[in-house]
Parts: sequence; C-alpha cells; structure tokens
Amino acid sequence: MWASCYPPVQLYRDCLRLADYISTQGGNRRVLRDQVRQAFKKNKDETDPQRIEEQKEAAVRGLSNYMFHEAQRLAKEEVQKGNDKFDG
Repeated sequence: MWASCYPPVQLYRDCLRLADYISTQGGNRRVLRDQVRQAFKKNKDETDPQRIEEQKEAAVRGLSNYMFHEAQRLAKEEVQKGNDKFDG
C-alpha cells in the first residue's frame, strides 16, 4: 500500500498544517486543529497493522482530496478573473 511509506508523525504534521491553511481561508484554526488531534488520539492505541494502514490511507486520501478541491477552486477563480478582464 502506498500509505505505508508515509510515517504517522509526518501525516499528523501535514494534517495540522492543512488545518492551519484551511483556517486562513475562513475556518476556525483552534477547532480544526482540535479535530485533527482528536482523530489521531482516538486511534493512538490501534495495534492491528491492517487497520492502521486503512486509517493512514484515509488520512492521505483526505489530504489529497482537499488539495485537489482547493486547486480546482483557485483555478476557477483565476479563470473568472480572466473573463472579467475581457468583459471590461
């Protein structure tokens, strides 16, 4: 599985960074970071390797999905700005 090479500590840090970024876009930083912490704390005692792998994959997938969604949103905004320049 591709998430197996993604260390849990790095994943945790990336999730916190993403929460910070989202908060700059209008989210509540403390609430978002608390949600990340709670999700990791909830599963900190998991010992089943298959379950750990599934959780890591879900977290990486969530990060990837958000980044893809954000890239699409920014691209759409740029296109709209470009269209506004032609209208005026």
